[in-house]
Amino acid sequence: MARYRRFDTLREPANRARDDLEPVRLRRAGLKAAMSGLELALAAPARGREDEWRRGVREALDSLHEVWNRHVLETESPGAFLDELVAEAPRLANPVQRLREEHGEILSELLAADEAMRADAVDADGLRERLTAVLCMLARHRQRGADLVYEAFDVDIGGGA
Repeated sequence: MARYRRFDTLREPANRARDDLEPVRLRRAGLKAAMSGLELALAAPARGREDEWRRGVREALDSLHEVWNRHVLETESPGAFLDELVAEAPRLANPVQRLREEHGEILSELLAADEAMRADAVDADGLRERLTAVLCMLARHRQRGADLVYEAFDVDIGGGA
């Protein structure tokens, strides 16, 4: 189905929208960096160096957890970015609600992985599988967020950031 845009309505200039979205770009970049850190830690050899592997994964997971908590706070607080998104494009209320729900789902997975890391004996292969699934959830969440920003503001915030 083709979408038609009304050209007789006033919209903010694209440069202003791009400037207003700089905090979103920075948040995305921080999340991607934390995700990459966890991916690298998980990929490190574990056999014969379990304690070192566990420390690396623990640090990367802690970093990701911190970045994720900040992301949720900065997007879900009253009047924060997700509220702005819906104000700009009310038609996106349902997809925005999906993002909010994903925040809780991803947090639950991070907490479960954190609990698994506290066990006396860590199953490196099982933990890799679990955390790789979390990384996939995070990647899809970032993609959906970028799609919604484009839908609301006609601005590509970039897949690499």
